[in-house]
Amino acid sequence: MKKRPDACLTLILPKGLEARLLDKLLQHPEWVGPFNTHRVEGHGNPESIASAREQVRGRAERVRTEILMDASHVADLLQELRAELPSPDVAWWLSPVLDSGSLA
Repeated sequence: MKKRPDACLTLILPKGLEARLLDKLLQHPEWVGPFNTHRVEGHGNPESIASAREQVRGRAERVRTEILMDASHVADLLQELRAELPSPDVAWWLSPVLDSGSLA
């Protein structure tokens, strides 16, 4: 990715899909800029909490991935992810990136 990123695509997904997502992101360096992952706990629809342990706790273990990218490639990436990881348990949203850089 050569152009300065102007969008941040955020994905929230079950931990079990993390490796497949990362493989897909790494296949597209022309679309995907720097990204990071975080372990998070999902709250919301109790019916989407799969395991009994998570149901007792009232929250689901999830991975949050934030991807800096050119907004013109977001639709292409989402289309591939829908084909590779079709799941109602994967949520996403898109945010503008007003500026970015490093401190060095």
